[in-house]
Amino acid sequence: MASDSRYRIGLFDSGLGGLSVLESLWKELGNIDFVYYSDLQNSPYGSLSKEKVIELSENAFRYLQGKDCKAVLFACNTATSAAAGFLRDTHKIPIFGMEPAVKPASLSHPNKPVAIFATELTLKEEKFKNLLDTLPKRNNYIAVPCEGLAKLIDECLLDEAWDLLNGKILSVIKETDVFVLGCTHYVFLKERILKHYPDVSVYEGNSGTAIHIKNVLGLNSRGQNHLEIFLNTSNEKYIHTTNLIVNKFAENSKIVLIDLKGSERHV
Repeated sequence: MASDSRYRIGLFDSGLGGLSVLESLWKELGNIDFVYYSDLQNSPYGSLSKEKVIELSENAFRYLQGKDCKAVLFACNTATSAAAGFLRDTHKIPIFGMEPAVKPASLSHPNKPVAIFATELTLKEEKFKNLLDTLPKRNNYIAVPCEGLAKLIDECLLDEAWDLLNGKILSVIKETDVFVLGCTHYVFLKERILKHYPDVSVYEGNSGTAIHIKNVLGLNSRGQNHLEIFLNTSNEKYIHTTNLIVNKFAENSKIVLIDLKGSERHV
């Protein structure tokens, strides 16, 4: 449990994509106890109904509340689009979400089309449409749904994931070289995009989100962070992938598995 002198922040995602945001938070903040909840039993959220995503998001939120988190980040663009507003209206603790970095992309590239790669649910939600309404009309915005991509990334099938994403890129590359990654999972393929297409501009919201959370919560302490990761699966592939990602940036971490009855077991 966190001590009184440490701030505890909870994050959740349908899978492992939110770990890309966690890495940005880890670098930006200090002396924080992070709690990450991964709902792999129900992933990916992008193919579910809005009602189901709200239900699952509320379950994840309550789980993090039970871990004494003082603030929660929906580290999932789909969950943010479908459920963040609803939960903000019904709970008092700070709730943060992810937003596709379309605004900085459009402002940095006036008059250029902007391609937004995201899940189908994110792209069809009212929140996304409202975002586009606030942006410069001089840009054309191209929605590129990438169904199945998050699941491949969760399973560490990065070659297959790249093949899928590259097919989507090829469908728009003649129209624009400005890309927005509107799902936290897709950030894990950012380096591949730039390797194969060195002249494109790629935007994602992770670092901006980390800075926003730091500023809103007024967190300026330095010191060692700690991390607990809760996975509601015993699938060795997911555990292996989690370790591969987290070991690149977090030294003080532990993984806990949650079974169907809610019992917890440390790995």
